[in-house]
Amino acid sequence: MTVNAVRNLEKVKEKIALAAKEAGTDPQDITLVAVSKYASLKAVKELIAAGHRDFGENRVKDGLGKLEAIAEADIRWHMIGRLQTNKLKYISPFYLIQSLDRWDLAVKMSEYARRHELTYQCLVQVNVANDPAKGGIRLEEVEDFLIRVAALEGLSIRGLMTITALDAEEAQTRAWFERMATKFRQLGKQSLPASVRMDWLSMGMSADYEMAVAAGANLVRVGSAIFAAKGDEDAT
Repeated sequence: MTVNAVRNLEKVKEKIALAAKEAGTDPQDITLVAVSKYASLKAVKELIAAGHRDFGENRVKDGLGKLEAIAEADIRWHMIGRLQTNKLKYISPFYLIQSLDRWDLAVKMSEYARRHELTYQCLVQVNVANDPAKGGIRLEEVEDFLIRVAALEGLSIRGLMTITALDAEEAQTRAWFERMATKFRQLGKQSLPASVRMDWLSMGMSADYEMAVAAGANLVRVGSAIFAAKGDEDAT
């Protein structure tokens, strides 16, 4: 079945705009990251030709392959998958690392950044559901983690990210999103270290991005709703 990714993208953007307006948010303030991990280069190029500029990849090697094949300077590539420390030497081309999920990774990233005079823009991944199958910092430990990370060189924290449990009831997912949004707003009002800013709250995927926007997300990661044929969606 042929997938019209551009048409699907427009449908997603329309739903985001509606959810944003209902939440009293300007739709222009919502960043949509098209998760292209299973997408063909052709589909990605079609979205770029249509004006889309933010794409997300789960695996460093696959992401770099697309980066090399699509050498357009104004495309913002997001790393949204869990990072292994042996991949750090490859991630500098990514605009935003959305999956800073543990202390040892922060230390290794800082060490590599200092050696190579780099600064990584990151989101701290929060395990708001306390799901043992997911990485991330517990919500109640986020502030302490931010303070510790702020003491490291080469890391610029730009906000928070979460992935909720995929099989949760809608009411539970909504509650998790609202908890994240509350924490994000609280942190945004606090006096944070210079290297920590609350610019982005990244939450919501194909199955629940409208709910995430309604709760307060200003960055959503949508894959299958854009790139998959109807009936062939996954949860991304």
